[in-house]
Parts: sequence; C-alpha cells; structure tokens
Amino acid sequence: MSLIAAIKYVSRQGQQANQPTDYVRGTVTSEDPLKITIDDTMQELERQSLILTASVVERKIPVLAHKHYISTLSHTHTCPTGSTTPGLTGQYLGEESLVSEGANSTLQSENIICYENGEPLPVEDGYIVLNRKLESGDKVLMLSVSSGQLFIVLSREFE
Repeated sequence: MSLIAAIKYVSRQGQQANQPTDYVRGTVTSEDPLKITIDDTMQELERQSLILTASVVERKIPVLAHKHYISTLSHTHTCPTGSTTPGLTGQYLGEESLVSEGANSTLQSENIICYENGEPLPVEDGYIVLNRKLESGDKVLMLSVSSGQLFIVLSREFE
C-alpha cells in the first residue's frame, strides 16, 4: 500500500469514527426485562443502554363510552301560509337512532371502536391500545449514539 493510500485509509477511518449516529436494526429478545439483539456477534442490549421513543412505549386510553340523551326533538315552523307539522318526535340517543318516549338512556357502552389506517385498534381490559409495548420477536429500527454505548429505539419495523 502506498503512503497516499494509507493516509486516505486512515483519514476515512477517522471520519467514520467521528460520526455521531448510525442506524441499526435489532430484534426484541425479551420483554421484561427489555433486551434487544442486533446480531449474533454482539451481546444483547439491555434496558439501561436503550432510549425508548413514544412510538415504542405502550400508550392506551380508557374507554369512555357514552351516548347523549336529548329529551325532545319535536318542533314546528311558522310561515306566512301556516305552520308545519311536528318533526323528529321522540327521543334521540347519540348518533344511533330515534327511540320512543320513555326509553332508557342508561344503555351506554356498546361498540366503541377507534380506527388507525382503517383497522380497529384493540381494546383490552377497558382500554383502547393506541400503541402496544415492544414484544419478543418485534423488529426495531434504532440509532446508535455515543460510539455505540446508547441506542435510541425509533420504531418497530413492519413488513
């Protein structure tokens, strides 16, 4: 190797060593405690070396099911030639349907569904799961920082 080639090689190695981040892919091997493997030659990354972003942390909201109860919708309009007949008589529960007078408005929490990308989000134990926690087998995209001492877990990878 010539002196110029050696200098170029050393210069490239120095530039690569100074790069503050690099993306890597990993696989979750354990949920609790959280562990992620990058490849077979490296030791598993443990929770203390992982920085989790919002997209990989479990987020859920309680199902707050309810229907609005309006006691009377009946009304008429007066115009120069007379008045109209009563319209929308009865009681109204939410966006469902008109119901007869005296209907029970305590029928509350059926069929509450939230959608993401056209798919219903799961409901578990009275909560809508907006974002599930990382599970074994999940493929993740990460940034390696601090010369590979820390890893920012950006998101799950989907096929």
